Amino acid sequence: MTLIALIVIAAVWYAITRAPFYLPPTDAATPAPPDGPARVFGFATLTNPLVRLVVMGRWVPAEPAQLRGWQRGAGRDIVQGADTVLDGVAFDVTPAEMIRLDRYERTGRKYRRDQMVLEDGQSAWVYRLIGARGLDAVED
Repeated sequence: MTLIALIVIAAVWYAITRAPFYLPPTDAATPAPPDGPARVFGFATLTNPLVRLVVMGRWVPAEPAQLRGWQRGAGRDIVQGADTVLDGVAFDVTPAEMIRLDRYERTGRKYRRDQMVLEDGQSAWVYRLIGARGLDAVED
């Protein structure tokens, strides 16, 4: 029984770290990842460390971050708001991890990736819903 459990654990670990078959394919409209390391701001599911582990294939530490002038809209959308601050987390990723994030977020089809300035002055990529609030509409 222990051997079977170890095999299952090894298979799950391999699927998470090396063969993310559970992520949707990259869309033709997905932009190229940055050339080097990048910072990402997460405000919904990406605030969960287990989601980051499964999506990026490694434990990705994050720190609290804020995006001034933005707030949560309907669902997982963000909208501009006067005197508002959106709480979330910021974390660093490699280009390969950005591709995995783009697959998870269905970048180019469901979400777009915009670079914004966080409250601490650092620049970070933020995933925003396409087709909402005047963003480029794409059929789903």
